[in-house]
Amino acid sequence: MINNMKRILVIGSPGAGKSTFARQLSQICSIPLFHLDKEYWQKGWIAPSAKEWQQKLCTLTNKSSWIIDGNYGSSLLQRLEKADTVIHLYLPTYVCLFQAVIRIAKWHGKQRPDMALGCHEKVNLDFLRQIIKYRKYQFKKDKLLLDDFDGNYIKLTSRTEVKVFLQKISHKYNH
Repeated sequence: MINNMKRILVIGSPGAGKSTFARQLSQICSIPLFHLDKEYWQKGWIAPSAKEWQQKLCTLTNKSSWIIDGNYGSSLLQRLEKADTVIHLYLPTYVCLFQAVIRIAKWHGKQRPDMALGCHEKVNLDFLRQIIKYRKYQFKKDKLLLDDFDGNYIKLTSRTEVKVFLQKISHKYNH
């Protein structure tokens, strides 16, 4: 299951720890990492045009190896078509909310390393609502696409499973 991972999508609810997990996985496997939040947003939280975003995704997904973390459901199919592995952080809603609140407190008014230049962390009620609604709405939409995915699908449902998975990968790569 963990062999031959070269094009890896890391998905899950906001606050699930996708960026942290993807950064650790990238360091272990020496695979280039791309955070969708950093790739998508322009300074001051300006969204790209649909055409610009499609071109950016095409450039990223045509690379020989990558780890891409983030949701952006409207582009999931495009990323799935190029991925060989999906790692889904399917943590409980309360864990995602807790981690999101901690992140907001830690980074409020500052730029996180996985965000675009000039996009500072802020309190955003819509973001918290996305966490609450993820399992009921977004995951159901994503599951329709994931059901047709031919590659490796790894679903991690707790922080313990995430930790054990990273330990197994680290052992495989002799770190």
